Amino acid sequence: MSIQFLPYLSKDLIKLLENKKNYDFIINIDDNDNKKEFCLHSIILETRSSFFEDAISNGLAKKENNIYILNFPDISVDVFNIIIRYIYGGTIDLNNKPAADILNLLIDCEKFKLKELYDYVQDNLIKHHQSWIFQNFILIQQVSFKYSEFTKLQNYWTTIVHEEPEILFNAIDFTSVNKEVLLSIYKNENLCMEENELWDNIIRWGKAQNTELPEEINDWTTNDFNILKNSLQDFIPHIRFYEISSEDFCYKIMPYYSVLSNDLYQDLSKYHLVPNWQPKFNNLKPRKADFSVPINPKSIASNFLSFNSDIPSMIPDTPKIPKIPKFSIDSDLINHEEAALISSWIQGDEEIRISNDLEIYHEFHLLIRGSRDGFTNTVFHNMCDGKGPTIIILKLKNETSILGGYNPINWDINKHGNYEPTSESFLFNLGEEIILSRVQKWENAIFHSNRGISFRDLQLIDTFNLERGVYCTKNAYDKKIHTQGFYIADEYEVFSVISKS
Repeated sequence: MSIQFLPYLSKDLIKLLENKKNYDFIINIDDNDNKKEFCLHSIILETRSSFFEDAISNGLAKKENNIYILNFPDISVDVFNIIIRYIYGGTIDLNNKPAADILNLLIDCEKFKLKELYDYVQDNLIKHHQSWIFQNFILIQQVSFKYSEFTKLQNYWTTIVHEEPEILFNAIDFTSVNKEVLLSIYKNENLCMEENELWDNIIRWGKAQNTELPEEINDWTTNDFNILKNSLQDFIPHIRFYEISSEDFCYKIMPYYSVLSNDLYQDLSKYHLVPNWQPKFNNLKPRKADFSVPINPKSIASNFLSFNSDIPSMIPDTPKIPKIPKFSIDSDLINHEEAALISSWIQGDEEIRISNDLEIYHEFHLLIRGSRDGFTNTVFHNMCDGKGPTIIILKLKNETSILGGYNPINWDINKHGNYEPTSESFLFNLGEEIILSRVQKWENAIFHSNRGISFRDLQLIDTFNLERGVYCTKNAYDKKIHTQGFYIADEYEVFSVISKS
């Protein structure tokens, strides 16, 4: 009987990766500030990955001074580190990795033909990053259906849409969804959504496809209605208009009557006005969804993984996808609508209502997460000093509301003991009642402290997740965001703020 000592082999090969001995292959990763050169070994690369075998044989990898060279400007250093350690050592660790990195890892596994990792990486996303999937629902569709072998994500996405379509329709980028994708959803007889809501959403989608249409429908011309009609004509046969109430017909359908055929509109009008009218075009059976049973979308993931469902894919392929979401936030505390609201505050808006229609002015890049990196003042300053404008997001122990603050200048431990004046900082509470508190005493807006984070009215001190780790008061900002006193941080995150302009 043979005995395997694979962990020793893995350890030795990782050592070879790290000491670069006798390397003959250089891979340059990332074109941004985080670029890195990897010194590798062609015999290992071509043995473990058919991509590298082809790259060497077909000349994609250029050879200079007996060294093969490849450049991957669109792959991040963090993701390639995971891939190359797997290629050498056969191990992979996705603990505490951002969901966006894991999705990009899945894409890059396809690039390097590491098929044995497809299911593992998809399972990790589904099991550990459900909230991020819901926040980036359109992106997940675009990625998963571009690659035919990403069947687990395809089936999971399809299941979610069937059972909780609001996640799709409430997505901030819903109107960018492909027409064929959306049409296949409207054809689904098991869709859990009322017909009046489906009508509202398809009108919203149709308008977004034709940005030249006036914002106010009262300003529309006959040609404007015809433009919308052309965009929606394939959807109309799949909406159960006769299940829409008379009130919704009056206020939602009638303003867009020109989108319907004249025969259908006349028949619908008689159906709602004439007692016992027998409809002529009521050919669709009611959808089979049971609206009386509440659905918890987050339970779908565990059920999906437990039963290893083999649901047939219903959504067609889409030709192009963005590598990175148009807007997303890698946060365990806030969603992208809340992030968009914070972005509007940075821009100077005073809106305190969460909406998926808010314009997005900034990108938020995660610098630190307490549960991943630590809750100490030392870790904060090491990872966040000198990073420019930042947003602090904080959840207190045994509380549900989210507190936070915006610092438009650098954190700097070397300025310990000094106030930094600014008129642009603010604090907030994203609770049931949203509170925006702008700085009032601008000369006391930010206090540099070697003990942690201080907005004067919101302070994170020493070890933030211990007793007296958080302090709230009312002094330098115009509104109180929380009852005065000491608290314990349950989680906190810091994001660098980058203007999209």
